[in-house]
Amino acid sequence: FGPDPVYQRYVNIGLGVLACAIVYLIGRELAGRKIGLLSALLAALYKILIFYSAVPLKEMFGIVLFGLLAWLLISLNPEPAEDARGGPAAGTPEPASGRKRYAPLIRAAALGVTVGLLLNVRPNAAIFLPLIPLMILWFSRFRRPALKSAGLYILLFSLGTALAVSPFVIRNYRVAGEMALTTSQGGFNLHLANNLKNQDPYFWPVPFATTSPFEMGTQYRIEASRRLDRKLTPGEASSYWTRTTLEQAVEQPGAFARRMTEKTLALFNRYEAGDHYGIDFVSDYAKFFKIPLPVFWVVMPLGMAGMVLCRRRRNTQALFVLAAVYSATVIAFIPVDRYRLPPMVILIPFATVALERLYRLLRERRLREAAVPVAVAAAFLAVAFLPVPGAGDTTSYHNTHAVILVSKGYTAEAMRHWKISSDLNGRYSDFARVPLAAKYYSARRVPEGNAYLQLIGEKSYFAAAKYELLGDYYFRDGRLPLAATAYERVLEINSGLRVARLKLIHVYRSIAPEKVRLEEDKLKYINSFYDLMG
Repeated sequence: FGPDPVYQRYVNIGLGVLACAIVYLIGRELAGRKIGLLSALLAALYKILIFYSAVPLKEMFGIVLFGLLAWLLISLNPEPAEDARGGPAAGTPEPASGRKRYAPLIRAAALGVTVGLLLNVRPNAAIFLPLIPLMILWFSRFRRPALKSAGLYILLFSLGTALAVSPFVIRNYRVAGEMALTTSQGGFNLHLANNLKNQDPYFWPVPFATTSPFEMGTQYRIEASRRLDRKLTPGEASSYWTRTTLEQAVEQPGAFARRMTEKTLALFNRYEAGDHYGIDFVSDYAKFFKIPLPVFWVVMPLGMAGMVLCRRRRNTQALFVLAAVYSATVIAFIPVDRYRLPPMVILIPFATVALERLYRLLRERRLREAAVPVAVAAAFLAVAFLPVPGAGDTTSYHNTHAVILVSKGYTAEAMRHWKISSDLNGRYSDFARVPLAAKYYSARRVPEGNAYLQLIGEKSYFAAAKYELLGDYYFRDGRLPLAATAYERVLEINSGLRVARLKLIHVYRSIAPEKVRLEEDKLKYINSFYDLMG
């Protein structure tokens, strides 16, 4: 249909509706048709789910596939749904009979296909490849003849997974020359998420790679190759960064434990930390999001209470394990809003169960039975409001908005947002200081430009951009030796920057022609890493 993002918005809206239908199926499986319908309504009103049904990102694919995985898994273990009193709920699906006895076989194969597709939307879903067969065996209670059925389900699950991942494995082999289930981003993402130099549990870039998602992985591979003094394949580079991260954790166990604790708190925090736009920031422009619709810190505690109320059921236990294992992988990486969203398709039905049953228990004055789930909800509500370093930082949102404004020709408005970002002195303030300095340099107001660049430290992730801007300024001013020195400093920080190396080659042609050939050879070598991106 073409590159217009409006088509992806249409697809995401459709997937958002489908997500509500899947939440209905999970709720119906747990507690009958009424809970299923109420769960679907809660999902339709859940603010962050509406947000990701509108933005042109892949998140809705992951949410739908995760929800489908959850429903297909518990549908392989038919349990009568419970009403508020613990009896059979109205609207519970009847046991399969006749031709319907083949439905579990179809669902087992579909479960494999779903996991295979999810694996290529969210690579952390690789954890489900061994987990799902274990859960299917657990459903059988290791008794005959259920074990025989479980074995057949696992076989069909494996075949479905192989079918779903085979196109991606073939593509990865053709591009990278390696057999890989997913793209080789796990290692560098793990390093980004757990670099102990980071100051908070959210995403902090590194100096030797840009913040561009199109180039970051390649530049991580270039840096790993530079450190080991040989050209690494994508898989080898990923393994290198995984080892580096684990070695860092072993060398500094206290700092690593503190970081894991902060990320765990961030996972349960009420703050919706986005890595592109934040929903609170967007609400200043899309007034719809000002409406007080259900949000994370309301639904999550209720969902936990609902799990406690249904804790004796195997399907509840299975869904808890599914959500907990996925959430653990989010903690291992970066607990931003879109990564922690998939388990909400499980928590929303449990939140609905909690609302219905707690209302009934309190109305009937069965306070002892209500005490534990109420205490659980209160505890998670308190955790959601604990302070987390970096929560509330909006600098990246101002920067993203400014970039979009510049692309539309609204330069003055963009500068205002970059100025706000710089003044906030937050995580991404350095990003804003480079275009602000560039504006003053172009206006020949050098002291003001220098003032912004001086705020960018030598160890900043944007130090390379700072020196590239200085090199551009010196080049325009005719001070070629200073320009060359600035560009050399850029490449010392990030050797994978091709444009900066081209600029250095251009300067060398005027002041040091004997160095041109060496830099051209380096550029050819660096370009060989980017060739895989095609």
